[in-house]
Amino acid sequence: MVFLTYVCFQVEIKDVNEDGAYVQLIEYNNREGLILATSVTRKRVKSVKKLLRLGTQDYMQVISVDKEGGFIDLGKKTVQIQDVEEKKKWFEKSKVVHLIMKLTAHQLQCRLDDIYSEFGWDLYDKFEHAYDAFKLILQEPDLVFSKINISERSKEELVKNINKKMAATPIKLRSRFNLQCYTYEGIEAIRESLLEAKNAMKDEQPPLVFQMIAPPQYKCEIVILDKNQGIEKIERAVGIIQAAIKKRGGIFKLVCPPTRIGSKGDGIDTEDIIANLAKNEEDSSGEESNEEGIDIDLEDDGIAHEEDDEEDKEQND
Repeated sequence: MVFLTYVCFQVEIKDVNEDGAYVQLIEYNNREGLILATSVTRKRVKSVKKLLRLGTQDYMQVISVDKEGGFIDLGKKTVQIQDVEEKKKWFEKSKVVHLIMKLTAHQLQCRLDDIYSEFGWDLYDKFEHAYDAFKLILQEPDLVFSKINISERSKEELVKNINKKMAATPIKLRSRFNLQCYTYEGIEAIRESLLEAKNAMKDEQPPLVFQMIAPPQYKCEIVILDKNQGIEKIERAVGIIQAAIKKRGGIFKLVCPPTRIGSKGDGIDTEDIIANLAKNEEDSSGEESNEEGIDIDLEDDGIAHEEDDEEDKEQND
């Protein structure tokens, strides 16, 4: 098993005393570790019990590992807020991936380790996270499956479980623009231009919404599953408005192109996943991993390893 040094891990605090605390590394099958009071914070505190509360979950870094005894020393001094936020996102993604893999293994009536060996670890190698690959499967399944070796039966069950547990959520897209008209028609020209676009797009599903924000600014919105399709519809509608207002002697100015509004969910778009995939393929061509890790020989506990065997050999060399 490999522990990456100075990488943030999620732990659960099991025992706290004046000298420090014993914790369990959740990602490593609750492997026990120790954090000394001197490694908790740079600030002076009367008692570490104020910072480490029994039964709570926290984020720490592996400082060192005793290979013979298997003792793990942890620290919290250098843990940054951004590291914690990234780890939270990574951990939540991993729970979703693990749930889908467990369901797939159950339906295939095989061991969980077997399907991880078949295609699970390959997804982590090819993508930033297997969660990204699962999300891409919802829209571009052939692109993902072309990168890994997977049987047809496994593919069928995997896609079924992904559609069940990772159903795409609708997103809101909005474009803002200014409309002005100083001719005789005035506000009627603006109104007719908006109505012309609305009538032209009335058969589109889902429907577009045209509203005034505050003169002279207006907006066009749509709530849709496919981001690219939504952008294309908004651009088409805005193009109709632009042509209509100019035909009536008015002025059109685009303030903001189609933009995602509100919660971004996991914050990852399909285009970003594909871009990261291409980048990973370029980086993996002849480059070795420079991540520093501590290899510890412990009994096999069925836990997902941070790195595969090939990377371990490269580091040992």
